[in-house]
Amino acid sequence: GQSVTIRDTSIAQVRGQISGDFGAASPFGTTPIGFAVGAEYRDYGAKTSPDILSQIPGELGGAGGAVLPLVGGYTVTEGFGEIVLPLLEDMPFAKSLTIEAGIRQSHYEIDAVGDPSYNATTWKVAGTWQPVDDIKIRSNYQRAVRAPNIGELFAPVTTGLTSLTTDPCQLGLPVGNAQVIAACIAQGATAAQIGTIPSPAAGQANQTSGGNPFVGPETADTFSVGAVFTPTFFDGFTASIDYYKIIVNGAITNPTPSDVLNACFGALPGATTTPACTATRRNPATGGLSGSVATTAGLPLTLSNNGRLETSGIDFTFAYAYKFDAATLSLALNGNWTDRSRFQATPSSINRECVGKYSINCSSQNGSIQPEWSFQQRTTLAFDSWNVSLLWRYIDSVQQETGAGFTGTVTGIGPLVGTQMNAKAIRAYHYFDLGAGFNITENLTLNMLIANLANEQPPQVGSTIGTTGQNSGNTYPSTYDALGRRYSVTVGLKF
Repeated sequence: GQSVTIRDTSIAQVRGQISGDFGAASPFGTTPIGFAVGAEYRDYGAKTSPDILSQIPGELGGAGGAVLPLVGGYTVTEGFGEIVLPLLEDMPFAKSLTIEAGIRQSHYEIDAVGDPSYNATTWKVAGTWQPVDDIKIRSNYQRAVRAPNIGELFAPVTTGLTSLTTDPCQLGLPVGNAQVIAACIAQGATAAQIGTIPSPAAGQANQTSGGNPFVGPETADTFSVGAVFTPTFFDGFTASIDYYKIIVNGAITNPTPSDVLNACFGALPGATTTPACTATRRNPATGGLSGSVATTAGLPLTLSNNGRLETSGIDFTFAYAYKFDAATLSLALNGNWTDRSRFQATPSSINRECVGKYSINCSSQNGSIQPEWSFQQRTTLAFDSWNVSLLWRYIDSVQQETGAGFTGTVTGIGPLVGTQMNAKAIRAYHYFDLGAGFNITENLTLNMLIANLANEQPPQVGSTIGTTGQNSGNTYPSTYDALGRRYSVTVGLKF
């Protein structure tokens, strides 16, 4: 049979802004001091209307959970101001020196029971210094926020599936360990089930999660410093390099399955009667974490502002264009080196370093992998009426995070489950896209593309290595090309 889910979204926006300059410059500059001030109001709304079949758990696609109706929205009222101050211009070692600053005050009203609301202040301070024509140095420090989206606020709490290969209560693991047995029983297993509790079915356990209307905005402190090079002695060449560091506090995150298990079994014997253990609810018939969503809530992956994210690295770009008599050869490279990519779902969770790693934990937020090195390089040869280009996309090799399952330690006993493993590697990937464009007439263009020219196949890592929602196809489709070689033809017509 068929199933239909209708999703409606809306936004109403009113914005006013005044910008210009003060008509005066700094004592050592000629460009007037610029400014902008304004206010904005936005009203967001969303509604999800699933049919009856979608609302029955387990009826569609083997996902286990139901698709429930969603209705929600929120409003934002903001005021902002910005100033640009050219301090120095056309002076020795200061062809230009400019400072800018801005601030924005926001008030959020959530359409939910209890009328939750909150305020957020963002600001920035930035500067650029161009000592000579060939180089410009720039830096920026800002406080930024990301407000929760409607799904994070209003998604119904439902029980579905998450990846889990090892349950500390499965089979003979708890036998002979009174502390672990007590924790299993506190979660809903019975004494008679100890020793026979099944492992998670197909490497997946039940989990209960949903939106939280009382989640507030996450706050980021970001810093960057870099330089742009346009050497006058090397015509057609430009380059830039920027260091960045971003720390997100109060991140809107869910704990990973291993975080939930470690909070209970890694804190024994004292945690048996605390929510760290008792919030997990087992199948009353088997004592396991798999089964009907009507009776088995499984792991509580509750959304909160308890997360922390941190990343740092270097972005770099290079571009060069050389003109022949009848053509132009262009070379462009955009790349990134990631020094740090840390994820901590809750204050008690492991602060994971995920650069160059793949696992359930490191991909739990967006289903993607953060390689240490990545870049895109495009070579284009353009004539008056046609061009051809080759795009080279590079993704560095990555290693499987060892101990990606449950790694809890029981006080006085040692590791409960030996889940350390020999790390498996995903090799470096090189993708090549070949394109060509033709100006058939002044108003008619034809573009052709062969994507993934060498037909590189995605790595097969198994559905238990990445998150269930994003990795059920046994690979990481947001990182690697899962479609293989493909062709496209686009015709453009200007009127």
